[in-house]
Amino acid sequence: MTESQIDDRTTMAPEQRFGAVTRAEARRLLRKGGVPIPVIVAITAALASGILTMLIMKSLASEPTRVITTTSVETGAFVSALVLSVAAVFAVGRDHTGQLGLALSLTPKRERLFMARALSWAALTAVSTAFVTIVLAGLGLVLSGGDFVGSGLLGVAATVVGSTSMVLVAVALAHLVGRAFGSVLLLIGVNVLLPLAVFAVGAMIPEQAAGAVDALVNVTPTPLFMRAISATTVEDLGLGRLLIGQFGLAVWALVLGGLALTVFRRRNL
Repeated sequence: MTESQIDDRTTMAPEQRFGAVTRAEARRLLRKGGVPIPVIVAITAALASGILTMLIMKSLASEPTRVITTTSVETGAFVSALVLSVAAVFAVGRDHTGQLGLALSLTPKRERLFMARALSWAALTAVSTAFVTIVLAGLGLVLSGGDFVGSGLLGVAATVVGSTSMVLVAVALAHLVGRAFGSVLLLIGVNVLLPLAVFAVGAMIPEQAAGAVDALVNVTPTPLFMRAISATTVEDLGLGRLLIGQFGLAVWALVLGGLALTVFRRRNL
């Protein structure tokens, strides 16, 4: 039980269970004041980009191939994850300057609220990505006459997991900063500027160290994400490349999530 102040009277509010808090947070994301418009934009842009990729590759190929399906799925997932990541940093940053205080009055256990919000973003991302990629994979299978079902299913599974990890990285970065604008800058820094900076440093050091620089670039979030959703390369390179991307991106999400939870526990709101 927790105390709450209502009309100058102290009352005992019922303790919020994790499941109830998670459902409430998920509903809040989809209501007015949440992120319904960014979700619609993410799905629409992802479908449009995936279908466009499919049509372009279909026009270039003499006959349907698995690459038409997997590349379209990967393109749609990438666009969806990009839009949802930006939406997440803005939404989380906005909450830190307003709504979060009210949420903590209802759910004073900060760990519970943090985990519920992270899980609601994970569920939203997984469902959105699954919808987009299933539609794209279905269209690809229609174009190929029902061939390459396995490649399509692998593409759907890989992109759902990879996109969820990528958006959770964005959510964690936003909690670390606590401001929308600063969160966007940090998101750009980690996902774009960090690999570019490492690559630039690599251009200025001896060729003998190029392998180490390449390795550093490849363990930043964006290259890991591209590996994590790369179902197209599985037939030629095996599952190892994809699984390394999934694992590396999950590590980023867990480490940044742990740091964000530590900051969230101690931040004055």
